[in-house]
Amino acid sequence: MGVLKIDGCERQGKTIGSNIRNFLALTEKYTSQNTEPGDYYKAVWCRDAAYILKDQYLSGHRLAVLDHLKYIWKNQIGHNCDKLIYGRGSPETDFTPLSASNRQAKNFIGALPTTIYDNFSEIYALNPDIDSTALMIYVSSWILTRMINESVDLNGKSVVLSDAIAFLVPLLFQGIEFLLSQDEDGDGLLEQDYNEDWMDTVLREGKIVYSQGCWLLALGSFAKLLCVLNNDKEALRIQSIASNLVEAIEKKMWSQKNACYLDINSEKTSNDTSSNTLYQDTIFYILAITEQLPSRFTKSSNSFHLGECCLEHEKKIVPHDNKAEVIRKRMLLTLGSLRTRIWQDGIPLVTEKPLQKTGPWVLQPNEYHNHTYWPWITAMELLTRFRCGQIHECNTLLSNLLLSNGKVKPDHDKIFHEWIDPKTLTGGGAYPFRTGISAFRLASFEIMSKHS
Repeated sequence: MGVLKIDGCERQGKTIGSNIRNFLALTEKYTSQNTEPGDYYKAVWCRDAAYILKDQYLSGHRLAVLDHLKYIWKNQIGHNCDKLIYGRGSPETDFTPLSASNRQAKNFIGALPTTIYDNFSEIYALNPDIDSTALMIYVSSWILTRMINESVDLNGKSVVLSDAIAFLVPLLFQGIEFLLSQDEDGDGLLEQDYNEDWMDTVLREGKIVYSQGCWLLALGSFAKLLCVLNNDKEALRIQSIASNLVEAIEKKMWSQKNACYLDINSEKTSNDTSSNTLYQDTIFYILAITEQLPSRFTKSSNSFHLGECCLEHEKKIVPHDNKAEVIRKRMLLTLGSLRTRIWQDGIPLVTEKPLQKTGPWVLQPNEYHNHTYWPWITAMELLTRFRCGQIHECNTLLSNLLLSNGKVKPDHDKIFHEWIDPKTLTGGGAYPFRTGISAFRLASFEIMSKHS
């Protein structure tokens, strides 16, 4: 496919490639640390840890990654909730943190908390957020699958890996069962209450495209793990759930009028116009399709395949070619809608317009989650567009994010900040923010592997 080019200019394409390599070298030091997001974030946020762990694995820290995985899953919610708080981000509790009772814990069993501190854990809103558990199932399964296949190439599994599989797989099953319980009306889509995802100030609730995408990532990755473990019965069950999920998303969340997938609010906010708001994290459903069904939906093959097992896995989730073609067209339409509705001066924002209502904090436009640029999710959009063959858009993103004012001078501040005000281009939040750094490293690894 050759080097990346900007408007046909090979020299600038080489400049971007050089800056990607420099970025990877500059940020290598972060991969040998713990799984905390960095700066003032002095705990483990499970959703953030997913990106950091995958980066650590690809950077060669295999044994450390297994230790981190065990630590996180040891904190999975069980029957005893002596050190669990919840509710700080929920209007249902007046944004007041409360201690969870053992009775309440029964509804949370199998979920991961939002945050793991040294001596307690926190569920940020009223219920465990879908993405924290789903993304950790995804990355845990992805890592174990990679390690199993690598060990087969080396003629056998190590004792350390075997012990990790024996410890983690039952916990992953529990996580799957918790997430299944969040489909309260049995339509194949998971429901959530206010602020139960990464955008924990925008008061989203109902059936959120982003959360369904995270759920699909988890299901597809876990099914592949079960496949390589020769647990065909459970692999088929998980694949069936994934197939039903894709069917439900296509049936209920696609908007022909808007040419994209949109959230479905519950009756609590049925009069809220936010149901027509397009969020950047809608990209996660398309990302999940490219991740779990690479041979049918991407122009740039994914970085890891499972041969016939992978191909059979894809056919079971989307069995018909005509259905696959419909999904492919909708993916491209959604990418186009994101490009026209949320990009501003060549950089995507997390919301297409300023939000009128936020909580627990009242956010001004261009502050935190309110109409701002976030590096980590832009990295996932970059990766998704790359897999879908949208090289021009990738070039635009890379030149705007890696270079200073379109010049050849490298500028990594647009990646190192947690978020950025698009009007002033000043950074906010944690710095350096390791979630964004790791997310861009993941995208960079794949891009460089195909454009070396």
